[in-house]
Amino acid sequence: MFKVMIVDDEPAIREGLKTIIDWDRIGFEVVDAAANGREALQKFERIQPDLMIMDIRMPGMNGLEVIEQLRRNHSRTHVLILSGHADFEYARRALGYGVDGYLLKPVDEVEMEQELLRVHESLEQEQHRGEQRQQPVPAHELVEQMLLSSSGKEQERAQQALSLGWSSYQVLLLEYHASRVDHLDSWGTYLEQLHSWWNMEQRHIAFRAGSYIGILTGRPYGERELGELRDRLLDHSASSELWYAAAGSVVDELEHLHDSYAEALDLLEQRFWFGTNGIAWSTNKRYHDESEPIEQEPLPAPQANEWADRLYYAVDIRSLEAAERVLSELMSVCHLAGLVERDTKSLSSHVLSLALSRLPGSVAGSGPAVQACLALIPELYSAPTAASMIDLMLRGLEELLQSINGVSHESVMKQMTDFIRRHYSDNLKLELLAEVFNYNSAYLGKMFKTYTGESFNHFLDGVRLDRAKELLAQGMKVHKVASMVGYANVDYFHSKFKKYTGISPSAYREQMGGGQQH
Repeated sequence: MFKVMIVDDEPAIREGLKTIIDWDRIGFEVVDAAANGREALQKFERIQPDLMIMDIRMPGMNGLEVIEQLRRNHSRTHVLILSGHADFEYARRALGYGVDGYLLKPVDEVEMEQELLRVHESLEQEQHRGEQRQQPVPAHELVEQMLLSSSGKEQERAQQALSLGWSSYQVLLLEYHASRVDHLDSWGTYLEQLHSWWNMEQRHIAFRAGSYIGILTGRPYGERELGELRDRLLDHSASSELWYAAAGSVVDELEHLHDSYAEALDLLEQRFWFGTNGIAWSTNKRYHDESEPIEQEPLPAPQANEWADRLYYAVDIRSLEAAERVLSELMSVCHLAGLVERDTKSLSSHVLSLALSRLPGSVAGSGPAVQACLALIPELYSAPTAASMIDLMLRGLEELLQSINGVSHESVMKQMTDFIRRHYSDNLKLELLAEVFNYNSAYLGKMFKTYTGESFNHFLDGVRLDRAKELLAQGMKVHKVASMVGYANVDYFHSKFKKYTGISPSAYREQMGGGQQH
C-alpha cells in the first residue's frame, strides 16, 4: 500500500475524499490529513507519504508554496492538486513544478480514480527501478532528473551519466490542450510517438516536464523547425486538440541546459497571448529583443465598469462587429497592463456579466437569451488563448443577437438617435459613440448634424430636458431630476433648463401643477 496525505482547509472535503474513494482497491492508504500548508509540512517529515492530495488555495501558506518547499527537499514525492475554476493559473503553474495533475472542485469520483491509478502505476515503476538499480537509467529519465530534480547531487549525477558530447543543446517544450479525458489517455501515447520518431543518434531525447512534453535536442530549432514539429504532431492528433510549442535558447554546455529550459518554460507560460499560431522561440521579438530594453511603465489595469459599458452599447445597437472591436481592444489593454492569464479571464468574465445584466432592462424578452450567453462564462476559464476566449464570447453574443431579432439594418444615424434616447442619462460623449459605431468622431458629428439639424450635444440636451419636463410635471425635486437625466451639477441643469424653456425648473414644476406631489 502506498501512503496518502490529504491537505485541504475545508473539513468537509478532507472527510469526503476519505470516503468517496475505495483506497484499498486502488492500492493506497490515507494515513493522515492536514488543514493548512504549514501543518502539512510538519506532518510530512514524520509520515513521508508517497502521494499528497492538496488544495492549491489555502490561508497562510498556499499549495504552491508547499510544493516549492517539497521540491527543495523531497524530489520523489507525488502531488495531485485540487483547484477551482478561478485558480486555473495557479494550477497550471503547479503543473510546471512537476506535479502529477490537478482535479477541479467539486471532485468527480471517476476522474479522481483515473488520476490515482496513473499515480499508482508511476509509484510501482519507481519502486521497481529502486529494486533494479543495477540496470542503466534511460536517457529521458536522466534528462528529467537533471532538469526537474530538487537535489543538486542528483542533477550532477544525471548530467555525468548522460555524457552526450553534443556540440550544442536546446530544450523544446510542447503543450496540448484537449479535454481532461483526452489528456489522461493521450499524454503517454504522444511521448511514445516522439520516442519512435527519434533516437539518440539523431540528437533528440523526449522526456516529461511536468504537464509539458520536453525535447532535448542537439539540432537548433527556430520558428520554422518548431512549426514543422507542431504540424507533425497535429497530423497525429485529434481534431479537437491544439498544440503550443516553445524553444529555449541554444547553449554550448550541458551544465547550462537549465537556462534553455527556464527560457522555454517562461515562453510557454505566455502562450495565452500567442494567438492562433502558438509558437514561441528564444529570438521571438515579442519576448526578446537584442537592443537595449526601453523602460516603459505598464498601462493601468482596465476598469470593468468602463469596458462593460462599451460592450453593452455594442450589443445594444445589435453590432457584432462593434462587440469584436471592444473585446479585441480589451485584450490588448490587458496585455499591455501586464495582467496574467488568470486575471484577464476574471476581468473578461466580469465585463461580459456586467454588460449583459443591463440588457433585459432595455430589450424586452431578452432574459433567457442573456442567461444562455452568461452560461458560457465557466468555459472562458479553460480557453487556451486570448484569441480563443474572444471567439467563444463572440459566438455567444452572435446567438444572443440572433435571438433578439438580429442585427439592425437601419441607418447609422437612426441607430444613433435611438441609442441616445435610450441612454440619455449616461455620460454620453460623441467620441464614445464614434468608437461604438466605428467612425471618425469629427466626421460622425457632421453626419449627425446633417441628419438631425442639430449638433450632438444640442440634440442630447434636448432629449434630456424633454425627459426632465416630464419628471418635473410629476412633482419630482429638481436635484433628483437633474441626476436622473444625466446632469451631475444641479446649477448647470438649472441653467440649461431655463435656456431651453424660458423658466426655471422649479417654476415649471409649479406651473404644471406638480409642486405638491413630492
